[in-house]
Amino acid sequence: MAQWRSLLYAVLAGAADGLEISHADIDGLVHSGADGRSGLVLFDTVPGGAGSVLRIAGALDTVIRTAVRRVASCDCGRETSCYGCLRTPRNERHHEDLSRGAALTALESLHGLARCAG
Repeated sequence: MAQWRSLLYAVLAGAADGLEISHADIDGLVHSGADGRSGLVLFDTVPGGAGSVLRIAGALDTVIRTAVRRVASCDCGRETSCYGCLRTPRNERHHEDLSRGAALTALESLHGLARCAG
């Protein structure tokens, strides 16, 4: 679960930075399906929605690229995280579980898939 949470917060940061979406306007969660597989669910926090998740879906390559750059360039330890990469006041309850290295590994896999699909 820690790797999924780390990936979630990296994607949210990549979306905010790469698409200039306010961090306060988007959020997400890790969803475990009935089949035991996990996935990310992103949503707008603006009442009625602001279309931010649609923008993220339409520019996922930019979001992933920005997230990779943010997480890779941080100088905190790979086994931990900081406010420069994954931590926010909103995810404070998960700070001890967030790992920059885990997020980077997952993001690099996604980045490679996006390049193959593109």
